[in-house]
Amino acid sequence: MRQTKSFQREWIVSILVMTFALTLAIGIGFLAGHYIPSASDDMSEICRNLPKKGPMADCIALRSAVATEQATLTAQWSLLIAVGSLCASSAALLGLISAFKQGQRTIGVATDANRIAMEYGRAQARAYVVVQSVEAKLSELGDLTAKVTFQNSGASPARRLRWLYNAHIVAVYGDNTQRGMMLGDEPDLERSHWRQDIPSADSWTSSPLGLRSQDGVAALLEKATFIAITIKVVADFQDVFGETHREIACFEGRVNPSERDASYTALHSAHDNALDDKTESPAA
Repeated sequence: MRQTKSFQREWIVSILVMTFALTLAIGIGFLAGHYIPSASDDMSEICRNLPKKGPMADCIALRSAVATEQATLTAQWSLLIAVGSLCASSAALLGLISAFKQGQRTIGVATDANRIAMEYGRAQARAYVVVQSVEAKLSELGDLTAKVTFQNSGASPARRLRWLYNAHIVAVYGDNTQRGMMLGDEPDLERSHWRQDIPSADSWTSSPLGLRSQDGVAALLEKATFIAITIKVVADFQDVFGETHREIACFEGRVNPSERDASYTALHSAHDNALDDKTESPAA
């Protein structure tokens, strides 16, 4: 509201300045027309009013004086008209400059408003994909497999979703000692082979994806009384406007080494930096 009132005041000032300039120009024109010296009387009449015995030189001198006086008066009014015209032109120029600047500000405000409206419209219409759930299965040999469910809660489809994950496993033994190990590398989505579209207000569960087995995992699981796992899922997708958005989520929970055909265990949501807090050293 304050900006709108300021713009209105500037427009009023510009209009007043231009109106003043126009009024001043009209007034100068009127004065110039009113005070332009009138044509002098016939010099012969002037000379007739001289004494009859006056020499002709006096008549000529009188006529010259009258002409000089009229020329001087005309020059004075011409100078005044020129100064007035300069003032009027300057005022009009200032008014035009002010109006031009005001127009630029108005265009800038309109451009910003249009940009904000477009951003708001895109925010309302774009896709919003979140990791809804993660299920994991750990074999007796230390092979980890996970299934991820993605939910698109946006008003438009999510395109070309791709995802990868890595994990950290902690084994607790009977004497309360703990050992931890990272499973998999930091997810690099350029290596992902997933390209999935998710309709609006719909979910999609991926096929099982296993991590490459690592040496030492089977030995880590041996004789463990408690096994906890933290999984970090990294995904990105494109909205209908062609912009790419990234989603990172961590899930954790307890798992038991099982056979190949065993069911998956649902993990619980954790904070996004849960895996970053883990280290390969034994937990305290």
